Amino acid sequence: MAVKNYTDEQINKMSMMELANLILTDKKAEMNFLDLFNRVAEVKGFTEVQKEDLLARFYTDMNVDGRFTTLGSNVWGLKRWYPVEQTIEKSLAESRKRDAEEKALRDEFAHDEDTDREDEEDEDEENEEKEYQEYDDLQMEEDED
Repeated sequence: MAVKNYTDEQINKMSMMELANLILTDKKAEMNFLDLFNRVAEVKGFTEVQKEDLLARFYTDMNVDGRFTTLGSNVWGLKRWYPVEQTIEKSLAESRKRDAEEKALRDEFAHDEDTDREDEEDEDEENEEKEYQEYDDLQMEEDED
């Protein structure tokens, strides 16, 4: 039964999880967590303050409620839509993609740090050579006097 078929009184009595289940069932597709939460908040008529107060509770309830499953990247669907293997494969694919992106960033950062370190070492060597030259020049001046 679609959300629009419920009265305001019925929606007010409904838990956020019941409403989230109904929204996903109506949409027949997974949703981003925040989009789903915002849709629940909109239907229930939450104020911004209520939304801030209830966001963490909604996330916790989604994790605990056996009807929902995360597909990775903060996308949620109804568990009954997915065989266990499909959920695991999709989650693993997302995880591998995220790991590859993080590794690329770490490698790029490490390369930048190595380049910076080499530049600093070259600069230190140049400064050290200048100091030795200045010392030698002072010694020569003292010897001449």
